[in-house]
Amino acid sequence: MNDLTEKFLRKFIVQGHILSLIKHADIKVKFYCEQDFAVIQIKNGQMSLLNDPETICSEVKGDSHAIQKLFEGTETLRTLEKKGQLTISAPLRTTLLLESIFFLTKAHENLSKVI
Repeated sequence: MNDLTEKFLRKFIVQGHILSLIKHADIKVKFYCEQDFAVIQIKNGQMSLLNDPETICSEVKGDSHAIQKLFEGTETLRTLEKKGQLTISAPLRTTLLLESIFFLTKAHENLSKVI
């Protein structure tokens, strides 16, 4: 789980066009994947991986296949939720922000392949 999360964070960090989305965000999200988990904090215009699972505001739970689709950007957060592959415990605003971040990170990768 940490490998997948770290890979996503590396992709996200190099994409300056998405950073404006998180400029004023202050959220922590715990992603559960079967017995494993990862905590991402978005604060002060930066995204990082945390080791402290105790101070969580939002959660996303799913099997490894669904979490992988989300982090790779092949399926959107709310689509996975509608299909019953993920459960989200977060305010709508947080859910939409996360969906935008995952989608735009993948969208930029696809655009670079076209160019």
